[in-house]
Amino acid sequence: MTTPWKPALALTLLGVIGLSLPVPSKAETDFGDVAMRVAYMLRNRHYTRTNFDEAMSKRVFENYLEFLDYNRMYFTQEDIAEFQEKYEEKLGESIFSVSIDPAEEMYQRRLERVEERVAKIAQELEEGEFTFTTDRKVTQTRKDAEWPRDMAAADQLWHDILEAELLQERLRIEGIEKRAKENGEEEPEPADEDAETPREKILKRYTRYLESLKQEDEEDIANLFLTALATAYDPHSEYFSQSELDSFQTNMKKRLQGIGALLSMRESRVAEIQGIVVGGPADKSEALHVGDRIVAVGQGDDGELVDITYMKLQKIVEMIRGEQGTKVRLKIIPAEADDESLTEVIEIIRDEVKLKDKLATAELIQMKGTDGSDRRIGWINLPSFYADMEGGSTSMTADVIRLLDRLKKESIQGLVIDVRGNGGGSLEEAIKMTGLFVSQGPIVQSKDYQGAMEPRYSRRPRPVYNGPLVILQDRISASASEILAAALQDYNRALIVGGNSFGKGTVQTIYPVSKHLPFFADKERAGAVKVTIQKFYRISGASTQEKGVAPDVSLPSIYDVLERGEASLNYPLEWDEVKKLGFRTWSKRSFPVAELQARSSKRVAQDLDFQMLNEDMNRLKKQIDENAISLNLESRREENEKTRARTKERNELRRAKYAEIEAAQGDSLKVYKLTLDNVDDEGLTLASEFTEEENTGFRLGNKDKDNADDEVPEYPFDMDAMKRETLRVLDDLLSITAPKTASVNPKPATEPVEN
Repeated sequence: MTTPWKPALALTLLGVIGLSLPVPSKAETDFGDVAMRVAYMLRNRHYTRTNFDEAMSKRVFENYLEFLDYNRMYFTQEDIAEFQEKYEEKLGESIFSVSIDPAEEMYQRRLERVEERVAKIAQELEEGEFTFTTDRKVTQTRKDAEWPRDMAAADQLWHDILEAELLQERLRIEGIEKRAKENGEEEPEPADEDAETPREKILKRYTRYLESLKQEDEEDIANLFLTALATAYDPHSEYFSQSELDSFQTNMKKRLQGIGALLSMRESRVAEIQGIVVGGPADKSEALHVGDRIVAVGQGDDGELVDITYMKLQKIVEMIRGEQGTKVRLKIIPAEADDESLTEVIEIIRDEVKLKDKLATAELIQMKGTDGSDRRIGWINLPSFYADMEGGSTSMTADVIRLLDRLKKESIQGLVIDVRGNGGGSLEEAIKMTGLFVSQGPIVQSKDYQGAMEPRYSRRPRPVYNGPLVILQDRISASASEILAAALQDYNRALIVGGNSFGKGTVQTIYPVSKHLPFFADKERAGAVKVTIQKFYRISGASTQEKGVAPDVSLPSIYDVLERGEASLNYPLEWDEVKKLGFRTWSKRSFPVAELQARSSKRVAQDLDFQMLNEDMNRLKKQIDENAISLNLESRREENEKTRARTKERNELRRAKYAEIEAAQGDSLKVYKLTLDNVDDEGLTLASEFTEEENTGFRLGNKDKDNADDEVPEYPFDMDAMKRETLRVLDDLLSITAPKTASVNPKPATEPVEN
């Protein structure tokens, strides 16, 4: 039972207009007024300029129902028919009448249905019979299923759902006992969650879900409904509550004002410290530790300690964050306390916290080429195109320049930019980043609702790096990542390797709703709306919308069988083309794509990990197509045994293969890691020498590693299959084209130092 999905903030390509924090007032925010303003802004500023007519009302209605009951388990067809008659084509009338009453009514009906269902679940788990001998199956994903016809049909559906969950718990416990027996343990020590019976555990799961729904207020309902409204225009228009807007800004700036602690909900009851930012206020205070549980939060020296038990995590975060230099008091249960009554109150002074785990990093990879020559390859990891959109100094491109300068000094012969999983970010950073690799010229062009075209240029007079270049992407690489890859592909500057990209070819701008409310209105919780205002196009004229950027050398990926990408979302804008811009390619000589793909395909076919990946993809596709799971215990046991036997066999093969590779590589393959903290150091540090704290920027506590047969062994040198193959593709490119060294220095500027 999770919060309904909202489009990921990372998939946003933004230019921020008038972003400022509204002044709090004593009155409560009128979300009916907010909804009307949001509707007007979408109608008048969205790229499509679509009127809020009956068709748009139907889209909003369907979106909101999906958010409320994604798996179609709580409402019945009777509920849906009632809602359709009253609201499906009439939501605009309510919104422009300054009301979100329909949203609140539908939300309250969902709450009633959940309350009724949890009561029935309690009764069913206490009195119901579950034999696990049936031949029935239960649907795994019900997003396209019919809602239950009536309560009787819903009861049967839920009986099957509960039977599936009880069966899963039984199999999980059997698996724990079996592994313990194989390891020579008589009785495994039960974890906290295993102290409960499966029926108790499942009931608690739904009870917690109900409790979380009861905590939600008008702001939460408005947030959900206004997101349904915004995403009815396209997948990337969205409403942000004030807390979501703050989180978005934090994600882009990579810093916040708070205590520097990573929280998660412990049994959905209290917030537990999962990690502490190294060097942050909590770390410096030495008063807070991983595993501590927070039960109350107070402000300043004498502010009331507010009980946060069962409070939503986002609201707890809001209470703990605050202005630099202010004090927050936390009532905690120490990690080592067995008795939850043993609490203590600690004080922490808030400060600026830098989030290092999502910043650009690099690697210097020493390896042997297939021709026996020594290779020195640079590898830059880009998690996002971050920037401070309020005029601060945070810039992904500036960080990359520092890393790139060091790699050049180390005489790299080629460079890989890894944008796998990079959902985008700042448009300006995408343009500046592309300009590091080409001479000044057009990078991307955009079109507004009137058809007016705006080309965007890199003004950098010369590239920072002019050597062989590869972009590694996957199906999650979106927006700014696609601008980078598309421009470098059009310039014939970089070879694109991996999978097809996401296909997000639109530009969004954030408008604070507060600026459109009357001056006397409360604006504290008004939030903001992110609106799609333009489509962007490659300099060659084609859009990346829906189709994305196709790789030159394709590698298999699990995303090939999953629904990912723009085309899988609701209401995407259409693909089209515009006039090509004038530009000069980097080289008249094309990449030897056919030969590179042929060599890669041959290696992939023989690679153990890719062979296993293809098997997994075929198996997953079959599961997705069947979309059902058996309720028969013996059948599931047999499936589990086959899965475990296959896992053991695979891991034995992996261990043998990896040992063979490691022995063959010897000292010829070394990976040195560069961060923004060590990029200027005299020596280099092996990536294997970095601690988890250095890699993440968090103290995460001790984690015992399981060495069981079903623990997937790590590939030597910590490289996944796609990374290894990308290095081989670049090696092929170097061998075929025999380029000169990319560095301005013929020899390494520093000798590697293992420390």
